[in-house]
Amino acid sequence: MKNIGWTSRFLNHRPSPSGIRCAAGAFAAAMLLLSAGIAGAQIPNTAVPAQTPEITIPQGYSSHHSVDVGGRITNLVGGGPMYDTLVNLQSGPRVLGENFEMHALPDHKTGPFDDLNAFGSGFGGDPNTFAKLEFSKPKIYEFSSTFRRDRLYSDYGLLASPNVPSGLSIPIGPSSSPTGALPWQNVNRSPVMFNTVRRMTDINLTLAPFATFSYRFAYSQGTMEGPSLSPSYTLFGMKYNAMLRQYERNGSDDFLGAVDWKPRQDTKISFELQANHYRSDTNYSLDPGGIMVQESNGTPAYLGNFTSFVPYGTAACNASSMGGQPLLMAANTPGGLPIINPACAVVTSYIRSLPVRIWMPTGTIRLQSAAIKNVSMNGQLNYTLGNMDMPNYLESSQGLNGSIRSGISTGGYASAHRAVVGADYGIVWQMSPVVSIGDQVDFSSVQQPGYSIIPAPVTMNTPATAGNQTINYSGSLTSGTGSLPHGVNGKMTYGFFGQEYLINNLTLAWDATARARFSITYRIANRNIGEGTPHSGELAETDPVSGKVTINENAGVFNAFFRPTHKWDVNGSVEVGYDDNAFTPVSPRQFQMYRFHTLYRASSIATFTGSFSDRERHNNTSNIPAEDFLPNPTTGAPPSATNYGIPIDHVDHSRVGSVGVVLAPNARYNFNFNYSYSDVYAATNICYNNGATATAPGAATVTGNGAPDLCVPLNTTAAPSTWYGRDFMDAPTNFGSVGLIFSPIDKFKADLGYTVSAVSGSRFFNDARDVNGSLVSTYQSPLVGLAWTFRPGLTWRAEYNFYGYGEGGPSGAALCSTSTSLTSSVAPCASLPFPTGLTETPSGLAVPRNFHANNLTLAMHYEF
Repeated sequence: MKNIGWTSRFLNHRPSPSGIRCAAGAFAAAMLLLSAGIAGAQIPNTAVPAQTPEITIPQGYSSHHSVDVGGRITNLVGGGPMYDTLVNLQSGPRVLGENFEMHALPDHKTGPFDDLNAFGSGFGGDPNTFAKLEFSKPKIYEFSSTFRRDRLYSDYGLLASPNVPSGLSIPIGPSSSPTGALPWQNVNRSPVMFNTVRRMTDINLTLAPFATFSYRFAYSQGTMEGPSLSPSYTLFGMKYNAMLRQYERNGSDDFLGAVDWKPRQDTKISFELQANHYRSDTNYSLDPGGIMVQESNGTPAYLGNFTSFVPYGTAACNASSMGGQPLLMAANTPGGLPIINPACAVVTSYIRSLPVRIWMPTGTIRLQSAAIKNVSMNGQLNYTLGNMDMPNYLESSQGLNGSIRSGISTGGYASAHRAVVGADYGIVWQMSPVVSIGDQVDFSSVQQPGYSIIPAPVTMNTPATAGNQTINYSGSLTSGTGSLPHGVNGKMTYGFFGQEYLINNLTLAWDATARARFSITYRIANRNIGEGTPHSGELAETDPVSGKVTINENAGVFNAFFRPTHKWDVNGSVEVGYDDNAFTPVSPRQFQMYRFHTLYRASSIATFTGSFSDRERHNNTSNIPAEDFLPNPTTGAPPSATNYGIPIDHVDHSRVGSVGVVLAPNARYNFNFNYSYSDVYAATNICYNNGATATAPGAATVTGNGAPDLCVPLNTTAAPSTWYGRDFMDAPTNFGSVGLIFSPIDKFKADLGYTVSAVSGSRFFNDARDVNGSLVSTYQSPLVGLAWTFRPGLTWRAEYNFYGYGEGGPSGAALCSTSTSLTSSVAPCASLPFPTGLTETPSGLAVPRNFHANNLTLAMHYEF
């Protein structure tokens, strides 16, 4: 399990194999001695044992206590970051489980509680820790509380990887006779990795749960803290992009107070007031792992541009101020960082903070009733009125970028107001013993106006007349105004987001026989989404976006249940719907969903199950506004050259089928088998930039006659600049598990099992260096569990788990090109003298992710 410290994984610290073996050997020896001591304790001893104090409990209660104490030995070979992402079980002692129960005896129910239960697991270093305490006196109160601690570690190397090839370098010293070379950074970890810890506490109290009036109170707190990486492509004031160290520090508090009124046995009315307070104090700074050079005075400096296939060069420098010196010089101390020319662009410090505070109270009235004969109903009405604020925005950078020495933006702020009205009501009328009709209405209206201002950064610049645009310049500086990211204008900006929907489901149900039931539902829905100011009329593709989208939906659902025999159940449903509009190109316009499930009890010892579900969604329209196809009605100018008249033709489906068998001939033997097959597929037509340069190829596509397949702009006078492709992802997955539990004698029990998940997928590659990764992978885990009961209440347990993950198989773009034009030369990627997905290892340009781990858990279970 990882420490909260930043360096725990980022510096790749890991015990040596010999250290692991030594620790494992010592731990195993200790557990063997413990087992031997316990076994020896069974040998009769004539000596009078010393008296030991017994655990006492309050008079009038019975108790039961159990604890599982032991430890885990983990031996890992291969990709540590991937193991920590998927498993993250480490070596060390553990409290694997502890449970304590107290119950009032039948004739002694006068104490403060009748039942108490405390449970905990995972203490000592597991990534998931859980503790629960609950006690109650049913007619007076019920109390429960839980605590959870989860470590979330993720470093999937391919996620957002820039795929910069290795082997690139920057010469150190004069270009005519360099004295060395600085390897150009190869980002082989995920630029969006994180190592955070969540702590969640929940407290619930109910007073008089069975009385006419009962009262509920609850409090929940959650925090998330820890380091992560975050790429930044708009590091204002500086020349290049940067990898940032983002320290997450977020928390929330939820408060609940409620009154439940039960005027009748079949009616309940609830009044609830819930409030959520969210706070975020996440901050950003430069990733220390990206600091590659230093200034002449020893100040560490960051070069940035981690996504570039071209190493940092003199184009980043003020040529007139370099003084004839090389870009890099050797370090002035042994083992030190190379010294960068003072006229070259660097970042020496960077910080960003944007605290956020959200206060969101909600009032709710709920109703459940069956007071009217043959009628049951439920409903709720809720109202939220909240505020979201960013009281201050700060972004500051120092270094050199041409004449810019520093930039700072402070005093920015943002605020938004959120009002939500929601209502749900459902009613079912039992028209006859076999026919019922029901209606469910759902309404929601969200209004969220807001405003923000992010001032343009104030820069401090070297005067143009100074003639010395270097980071060493110590004269007076002049102020200037820096640039802002796209979509931010440095002025007070007013925004709006709103959404309103009304959904009605009308259902007719028929119990045809005792073994057959049917229902049919008709759904009609209306959804309106508004953005910007004004938020009416057609949604305009302006910056910022403004307008409204209206979506009307009609759908039908058919459900059926059959029981052909008293041993066999079958049920299924079909849902078909159509939307007349879509908010995004990949939102469905047509959808169908099919579900089927069956259960067959062949005998008292054998049960068979099967299920199948299929969700099909399509948007076969262009989803491009008509004005993008037509000249400007005022000026007659042709459509923008950046718009492309291609049909989106989006389709996706998710299909899952599974079967299962359980055989339980008696209490000593149990066998189960499960198999499922799933296929998740999505495809959309796209125009893409393949990122090709003269020295680095990009993925390419061709038409039916072998010509370059480029996206032609609607303005046909503009030159094509992007390629056309059918972007798709397909992930067919086979999953299987088998388990055997047997206990031939009372003192011995064994668990044997095996699970495997194998993905044989593929996808479209718009990056010639990318690989399939987890789309072609296998993850398997066999296990063996043994338990031996020395005497009642004392059991020795051992469990062995094997975790194996591997990626493989050919992957990558088939065709490549080093340019983008109608005359581009297209060739098989494998034939080019550049690293591509077809010629790289299955891990691509990131660190290998394949691993296998042996995990042994030893424990003693003690009950008293």
